[in-house]
Amino acid sequence: MSVLEKLLAMMILKSAPQDLPYSPQFAVQMAFVYVFSGLVVLQSTLKPDDMLGGMLLSLTVQAGFSYLVLRALNRSARFVQTISAMLAVSILFNLLSWPIFVVVADAAAAESLKATMSFLFLMIISWEVLVKAHIFRHALEMKMLSALALSFSLFFISVTLSQLLFPAQATG
Repeated sequence: MSVLEKLLAMMILKSAPQDLPYSPQFAVQMAFVYVFSGLVVLQSTLKPDDMLGGMLLSLTVQAGFSYLVLRALNRSARFVQTISAMLAVSILFNLLSWPIFVVVADAAAAESLKATMSFLFLMIISWEVLVKAHIFRHALEMKMLSALALSFSLFFISVTLSQLLFPAQATG
């Protein structure tokens, strides 16, 4: 089974971070691809100055949060595979969100279409929170409810810091 197949299986909760290779190089590659994919997706909605800073903040929050939680629960050795999984699924969710951002940013799009796309985006975010909880559940050997609490915490910390440091302003 290829890495991509393992990641796609992770998206439907059928594989876990330990199924990925232990490779610091892969984790670094995923970090670069994550930032790049975010820049591509966000180009239609954020000011150029905020895009890179926002993506670097998001990368730092995911890595820092994951490391601190793993360390607090004596699972630091699992960091490389955990962050690889987190970033890789984030890339896939960025790509899934891309068409939605394009429609929502289109001034000519009908409001009903924008509303539908916003709802679809909410569903994608919910799915991403679930997949990241699945990753935490396996990395930390905990119950899904606890893992969901961690995943929601990661999401809210990311959103809050992003809004504080980079208040949303449309381009143009």
